[in-house]
Amino acid sequence: MTPVRLWIGLVLLAIGVFGVLDAIGTLESSEVISRWWPVAVIGAGILGMWSQRRVSIGSGLLTVFGFVLLIDTLEWTTQDVLGPAFLVIIGLAVLLTATRGGRSKAREESRPLAVFGGSTAKERSDHFTHGEAAALFGGATLDLRDANIDEEATVDATAIFGAVDVLVPEGWRVSVGGLPIFGGYEDKTKGNGSLPADAPKLRVKATAIFGGVNVAHEAD
Repeated sequence: MTPVRLWIGLVLLAIGVFGVLDAIGTLESSEVISRWWPVAVIGAGILGMWSQRRVSIGSGLLTVFGFVLLIDTLEWTTQDVLGPAFLVIIGLAVLLTATRGGRSKAREESRPLAVFGGSTAKERSDHFTHGEAAALFGGATLDLRDANIDEEATVDATAIFGAVDVLVPEGWRVSVGGLPIFGGYEDKTKGNGSLPADAPKLRVKATAIFGGVNVAHEAD
């Protein structure tokens, strides 16, 4: 079990226990939960970066999004904070993608990002190893149909109130797993059963929060 999934499980368990105690009159916890629940989102983002040993777009967006929610629930300001906060999210996302520009071509990562809009990235690497796609209130597409995998590659896909599509060629063995929270992920590719044992393998690690991650051969 990944640290993020363990964290989410513990958070849901704690909320459930506190809810039961509150319902039977043992503990007044409803107000505390209603004000501090965004801490769970922040923790998931931080754990995501810790487990990956790097600052990824998806985990970074999740962390900042959690802070925005926390500011709102705690009413730290009487002014409208959502607009400026989302500008901060967009700026951080742009900086995160820009810092990857100095990598060599052999290690470049495709990182489509969509915030309140759409974004598409097409990967043509002959030795693709890793990619990342993130959507926040938008849609992002990572097109890998012209890429080549030597043996195995991974994609981190994060959809928060949005959708991420990963397009792959036929002949790849696809494995999709992750963390759906009021969202989901789906493998729409053809079955893996007819593929040879040495077929290139793509692992898609999906985080879907009120959003969806789809892996398919063609765009909908």
